[in-house]
Amino acid sequence: MRLDTQEKRALQHALCDIDGEAYIFGSRTDEQARGGDLDLLVFTDRDPFDVSRRVAVRFNMECEEKIDVVAMPRHDRSREQEALLRTLDLERIK
Repeated sequence: MRLDTQEKRALQHALCDIDGEAYIFGSRTDEQARGGDLDLLVFTDRDPFDVSRRVAVRFNMECEEKIDVVAMPRHDRSREQEALLRTLDLERIK
């Protein structure tokens, strides 16, 4: 996974009080690629919209890199969410 020191620190800050698992997906999982925004998936029992917003805001307080945060329930996901998950190459960070 392609993350620099500042991005790693910003992710730690953004996820510090989030109870759940977090994964990087998209172009940042490809070591040969260059550039690209940061795509983050968080599984949580909290309100997905609130978690997504909170993580993005906290990350941007520490780092100016573009981040897209997708939050989903840990359990009881929709068929559409499960279908999306099957298409992603996920790398766990938390």
